Amino acid sequence: MNSPQTSFTGRGVTWALTLLTLCSFTLGTGEIMIAGLLPDIADDAGVSLSTAGLLVSSFALTVVIGGPVLALTTGRTRRRRLLIALMLTYVLGNVVSALAPSFWALATGRILAALAHSALMPLFFGIAADVVPPNKRGMAVARVSLGFSLAMIAGLPIGAALGQWLTWRATFWAVAALTLAITVPVAALAPDTAGISAADDQGRLRELKVLGDRRVQIVTGVTALAAAASFTAYTYVTPLLTDAVGFGESAVTVLLLLFGIGGTAGNLVGGRLTDRSVLGAISLSVAALAVALLLLGAATGVPALAVAFLFLFGLAYYAVIPAVNTRLLNVASQQARTLALTVQSSAFNLGTALGGWLGGRLLAAGAGLRWLPVAGGLVALIALVIAVAEAAGARRRAAAGTTATAEPRPAATEPRPAATAPAPETA
Repeated sequence: MNSPQTSFTGRGVTWALTLLTLCSFTLGTGEIMIAGLLPDIADDAGVSLSTAGLLVSSFALTVVIGGPVLALTTGRTRRRRLLIALMLTYVLGNVVSALAPSFWALATGRILAALAHSALMPLFFGIAADVVPPNKRGMAVARVSLGFSLAMIAGLPIGAALGQWLTWRATFWAVAALTLAITVPVAALAPDTAGISAADDQGRLRELKVLGDRRVQIVTGVTALAAAASFTAYTYVTPLLTDAVGFGESAVTVLLLLFGIGGTAGNLVGGRLTDRSVLGAISLSVAALAVALLLLGAATGVPALAVAFLFLFGLAYYAVIPAVNTRLLNVASQQARTLALTVQSSAFNLGTALGGWLGGRLLAAGAGLRWLPVAGGLVALIALVIAVAEAAGARRRAAAGTTATAEPRPAATEPRPAATAPAPETA
């Protein structure tokens, strides 16, 4: 396929990457904004808070299944046509959610949006790689991934504020309108070329053997457990802050902004730790996540401490992401990296679904909101045991001289995966 990168220079590249960053911001906001709207949705739909939490789980599970399936089945579709179809599906999903007369209609809209989401990010990253020279692709991917951090810092609190000011439906309308507005310009960036050949399509199926690699299984398992730990609490973060800690609804927007700032700081810290030791960074960041969640649960009666541990929670979780993504790139074969990173995205979303489900079950069983971060902290401890065991095993193999299976250091010429995005279709 001919790359369109020669058509973009100077300001053209800046414009293209800015537009793609806006695209990832829109998708990121559409995914996470539900955390700030859950109590209002539950009240309006006449369902329990635990049932409303299924909106998080259903979205994540759709990405888990839809990502790999669409990656393997749409490879031969023309890129621009696929992009437009997915963007319009994302618009439709949010419109259905905004108009939903019942909870299950709202869930249907979320599933439609999640299906489009699962395949759009690989396309955005691919376009970003095409509009710059090969030696700038790492920067381009990181630039697009920045949209996810902005979604956490700005999109989530703005969505929560809009939902409080108008209604939760207005937030879905806003995401649909923004998606529709950027569909035409981003489609113009996409190369109007055919997908991969039939021979290449068959070759992609052979990549499935990467799933049998024990190191891949371990890192995706740690990813899923870390996400489950986080979303056991984060799915219900709004009622946790209002009902358990005692903040007013107006303060939630500021607190979610603080969480997002912590996440951005965590990306930077996690990236620096990963440059020193990948497995060490995984162990340290997962340990910090467990501590932050356990302390957040213990401090719900002291608002000032709860705020501090909420910030630490955001910092620790987002420090995990660059470490696990780098580890996966190190252990997956060059030919299978795209599929491996798609599976990594599925692991993240599987953990998100499990966390939302676990939190909902605890609430349905009568547990108080303060116990959700405690439960998440215990899940993080399980991930920590696995991470520490893997690091110890890598050290033993290195000491025994089996360097082929020891932890490889990131290549100097290969950029570290974007720290800001849980979606790992960056390869």
